[in-house]
Amino acid sequence: MKKSFVVLAVILCLSASFSANAAGLVDRVNEAFRTVYGRSPSPTENTYWAKRVTSGDKTTFEALKGAMGYQKALGQNTASTVVTANSAGVVVSDKKPDLIKNVLPLFIEVYGNDPTNAEKAWWRKRIDCNEIKTHKALVASMKFHQAKKARKGSDAICGAKATAVAAPSGVTRKAIAGLSNHPDGDTVRIGIFHTDGKAIHVTGNKKYQVREGANKILATIAPDKVVQVSWSGGKYHVRGDGVSFDTANKIRLVPLESGIMQIKSYNDPSVTIPGKNYNRFRGVIEINKCNGCGELWAINELRVEHYLRGLAETSGTGPEEYIKALGVAARTYVLFHKIVTGGRNPAKGYDITNTSDDQLYRGYEYEVITARMSSIFGKIKGIVATDSEADNLVTTVYFSDSDGRTRSAKEAWNTDRFPHLQHSVKDPYHTASSCRGHCVGMSAQGAFGFASKDNWNFQKILSYYFKGIKLVKAY
Repeated sequence: MKKSFVVLAVILCLSASFSANAAGLVDRVNEAFRTVYGRSPSPTENTYWAKRVTSGDKTTFEALKGAMGYQKALGQNTASTVVTANSAGVVVSDKKPDLIKNVLPLFIEVYGNDPTNAEKAWWRKRIDCNEIKTHKALVASMKFHQAKKARKGSDAICGAKATAVAAPSGVTRKAIAGLSNHPDGDTVRIGIFHTDGKAIHVTGNKKYQVREGANKILATIAPDKVVQVSWSGGKYHVRGDGVSFDTANKIRLVPLESGIMQIKSYNDPSVTIPGKNYNRFRGVIEINKCNGCGELWAINELRVEHYLRGLAETSGTGPEEYIKALGVAARTYVLFHKIVTGGRNPAKGYDITNTSDDQLYRGYEYEVITARMSSIFGKIKGIVATDSEADNLVTTVYFSDSDGRTRSAKEAWNTDRFPHLQHSVKDPYHTASSCRGHCVGMSAQGAFGFASKDNWNFQKILSYYFKGIKLVKAY
């Protein structure tokens, strides 16, 4: 009886401490649930969300709807039988199944974007083998790695031993300032096309999320359903199957389950394959209104190693060492603009474009038809060109063909910048009588000739055209 009296006293005390605002918000749980889910909650669901209010976790109607929207995007009505949740709506639970399930939302909360499959597997493996046993330990470990700019640690987990990947001959293994050690490299942002504000139509072959900014989930869209994003009156307008939002924040369309995104309103037809349209892409499609102009851009954000798979600078049928040289140059070029220049046009939100002004890129469709090229790029993964001290990335510009010699940057562009470009070299395997391109840096036709006729490796080709550089395996 004494124990029951104490419990009753505690309950009465807690009840007395509820503010009128909390009580009023509990009364609006059904209203919020119907707004988000389109139906009335079950008694269990009502109890769960009411406890989220009475525990002090949610104190406003908008916050309550936001938490419900987050759980709906995860395909859930309640997060768990456990009602303690953090500010992002992730349930705090030390049960192994809950910890494994929460890797994805917690990773997004800590890092601001989705993990790769390899990253998810790494964190889940640590939970499964009991290296991480609590919610608190999982969050702490993620924040520890995030502070080190790492998204996962060594593969020496759960009793396994790490295996180092040796760098090729003539390549130094070293971390480069500004570059992460992610196994697929940094994320890069490729400007695909733009409208004057008219709707850009996007879909995916698997479920995908519509997000406002980096993290706020507005909706989860079924496969093959199209979302349209336009811009007018200072806002983005998002419309689709059961979706209608207006917001001042940029819109990100994020694939789930390694899905492939498609920009339905983008037309980039193949000149060699009838009916082929290069409008499917790995990674995120971001719709971004440029700063200070009227252009609404579709930007493909993805890991640099995935970007290279869709590179269309070659058909992938040439000598392997030529393709390796091209891959290192292309990787370095896009990372140089991301890390060093801050993007070719920062106001428009991308690092480089997908045109010959930068590098031809045709995304997933091109990756499928040039599988050999993707395989070769994998052999020189993480290798970039740096200055003579192996400290900083350099710009590795290249062009189609010369008239027998390349040009120095001083001769072609009247600049003394870029020491590695201040040389004119003989280009004996040229086929043109005049330069095709700017003629600075590496000649694609010349590199092809050196690889096929003289058996030069990619290290020798790159060092010939870019004087004084060091090749570094950065990840």
